[in-house]
Amino acid sequence: MRNIFHGKTLVVSKKKSIKIRGNHPNEAKYIEEFCFQKLLDSSIGSCNYKEDGINNFIAFIEDQYIQYGISINNFRNELTTVFKPSVRQLRKCESSMIFFTKKDEEIFKAYIKN
Repeated sequence: MRNIFHGKTLVVSKKKSIKIRGNHPNEAKYIEEFCFQKLLDSSIGSCNYKEDGINNFIAFIEDQYIQYGISINNFRNELTTVFKPSVRQLRKCESSMIFFTKKDEEIFKAYIKN
């Protein structure tokens, strides 16, 4: 997974930033307060959610799950979204989830069962 991002800049367009701020103001702090690295460090896995060409990641931070997507193209990586998914949305991801650790997988599965 790290090789996908190696050597490419991760950018957030101004238009995308405004859209995230409008639709998901609580999650917008991760891109506006320059703490996106916390989100990356808290990632527990990746999943195929909707669109091809977008890598979706699930992070567990501040006692909640956050989903973010990164579109990968030839020259740069672009943030596509950041939001707090519902349990229903997390269940959709479950079948395609690739967890980074077994412990994270067990905690995630227990969470979505409730």
